[in-house]
Amino acid sequence: MKLFIAEKPQLAQVIGEALGQPRRKSGYIECGQDSVTWCVGHLLELAPPEMHNPRYAKWTRSDLPLQLRPPKYVAKPDTQAQLDTVGELLKRATLVVHAGDPDDEGQLLVDEVLSFFNYDGPVKRVLINDLNVNAARKALASLRDNQEFYGLSQKALARSIGDQLYGFNMTRAYTLAGQEKGLKGVLSVGRVQTPILGLIVNRYLAFKNHAAASYFTVSATMAMTAGAVNAKLIVPDVAPVDDKGRIIDEPWAQNVATLCQGKCATVTEARVEEKQTPAPLPFSLLDLQAQMSRQQGIDAEKTLALTQALREKHKAITYNRSDCNYLSSEQYAEAPDTLAALRHALPELAESFSQSDTRRKGRAFDDSKVSAHTAIIPTATQVDINRLTPDERVVYLAIVRQYLAQFLPEKRYQAAQVTFGVEDKAFIARANHTTVAGWTALLSGGVDEDDDNPDDAGSAFSTLAALAAGDVGRCETVNVSKEKTRPQPLYTEASLLKDLQRVARYVREPRIKALLMARDEGKAGEHGGIGTPATRAAMLATLQKRGFYTVEKKKLIPTPLGLEFIAALPPIASTPDMTALWHEQQQMIQAGELTVDAFLDELERFIGEQVKQVDLGAVQSVSVDTQAINARCPMCGEALFASAKVVRCKACTFRLWPQIAGKTLTTTQIETLLTRGKTGVIKGFKSKAGKAFDAPLQLNVEGKVEFAFNRR
Repeated sequence: MKLFIAEKPQLAQVIGEALGQPRRKSGYIECGQDSVTWCVGHLLELAPPEMHNPRYAKWTRSDLPLQLRPPKYVAKPDTQAQLDTVGELLKRATLVVHAGDPDDEGQLLVDEVLSFFNYDGPVKRVLINDLNVNAARKALASLRDNQEFYGLSQKALARSIGDQLYGFNMTRAYTLAGQEKGLKGVLSVGRVQTPILGLIVNRYLAFKNHAAASYFTVSATMAMTAGAVNAKLIVPDVAPVDDKGRIIDEPWAQNVATLCQGKCATVTEARVEEKQTPAPLPFSLLDLQAQMSRQQGIDAEKTLALTQALREKHKAITYNRSDCNYLSSEQYAEAPDTLAALRHALPELAESFSQSDTRRKGRAFDDSKVSAHTAIIPTATQVDINRLTPDERVVYLAIVRQYLAQFLPEKRYQAAQVTFGVEDKAFIARANHTTVAGWTALLSGGVDEDDDNPDDAGSAFSTLAALAAGDVGRCETVNVSKEKTRPQPLYTEASLLKDLQRVARYVREPRIKALLMARDEGKAGEHGGIGTPATRAAMLATLQKRGFYTVEKKKLIPTPLGLEFIAALPPIASTPDMTALWHEQQQMIQAGELTVDAFLDELERFIGEQVKQVDLGAVQSVSVDTQAINARCPMCGEALFASAKVVRCKACTFRLWPQIAGKTLTTTQIETLLTRGKTGVIKGFKSKAGKAFDAPLQLNVEGKVEFAFNRR
């Protein structure tokens, strides 16, 4: 029996259809004499420390660094049944076709299952990055030997085990050090998670400590026959400027104003160009998360969950954890059917559908830029929009609009640009005029809010368009405006997610920067980033839950714990440098120049040194006001933090005092009250007269705690 093992059930279904005569069974698909089964992501996970040594169940400093090699794998509890199915099928297989995703993680995911069951038969490899039957048929006709991808699998294996060794050891080391200072929570450290916190902290500190400097802009009003024109000085090379080309000498700017005001202004260059702007590419997961956070206030983790439901429950979208913005030729061929299904489900978009043209093959359809997956787009499934939750509907419509935009006309506009000469200085004016709205009519208020070519208000364009080289007027007034430099704004979730694609820009060491950039070579949208679209949201949620930062009016604000923790960590732990260095070594592993064991041996030596040097230094306030509560504010939905005296929201005025009528509520009781609005009967309250009584507690509509006595 030939056994195909896909990474996901959806791909297994496509392979079954491509093979022909699929018959669905429990956990697999029969296709004649062959079978197709699937993983559900990773079916196996690295065993926790206590499975290596029962003593590790208790966190103690003397056990560090933990000895977690050789690695052990255990079944993930929620997919144990599917793992058992794969194991039984492997017993009957004479040939396995590995159908993991065509990247290093997809390679490891199936390889580790084959190793777990000690399968030693022949293995072929099929590379499918498009969940399309025709694409699958082509790929199945070009099977390769799985041994060709051994290095790719070893590369992912090294990263997986390395992350476990580093994360478990460093988290225990810093948490135990924190406990000595009175901290009850977990001080988690991870190769990607901690540098993310470092970005939040560094941006906050730069914002808080920014020393504003002055700079000056020079603008003029040109009185021309066609009308008045506002123009800006083209700063000459000899001007005193800062590193961004802004004038920093006020007397110099004022001298320009005195020199030019009232003088003759001659048009030295005038042109009007026809330009166009293509539709934005379809969504990757990160782009979708950023837009949902910015426009709808839906956080990244929730957006991921919503897309998971849209894909698995409603069959409404393609693979949702994609880091790609491009589509395949097969998806272009399917576009008429997909648009027809969408047109039927979404009559409110009828006007846009009427302007769509499936013969229009935009830049999104590019096989050479498709990675392990294609962009997130709607499927041709007939979706009953009324069966979606409000949030599912918002996310689904965003995905639909972004896809539909690929088949709408480009935005077309005229760009006018005029240069004026006044004395020996040059001034420039620009204005745009849209002639065809195209896709922007559908995405206005969405992606178009970032349009680099907005229309100018009033008659600025028509005035500029009427000018020609040689026209003469008068420089009527010249104004010098004093401006203040501004720090980079505090991160929002949306802006941080975008920056996680390009953290190399913040790395000063040229070699590290180059390594990060090399890591993302060939990945559209990623330019020296850390983490993956599927893991970044979870890491942000973990950092917030553990009290390292809070959210205030959408801004990410580090807590005292977050600030002091990053200050106490060595730079290698709080910067992207480790990811870059690991990439270099993993490339060597893939090429066969370095073994996994050699990489891990060196890593264990490094961890041993780091564990010995753990020092939380001046971190003193970690036990006060920084413990995250596993509940959301009942008034505004933001995160809550607790001290011994009060539970409070940093985004609004909500406060809850744990001590009520002589009784101090437990954390569990507080979380029950906040999540359910009411507790069970709590014993041990005392009245003002000193009499003991028992009662439930509840929150009223104003967020105040009151007793919920039974009324007879």
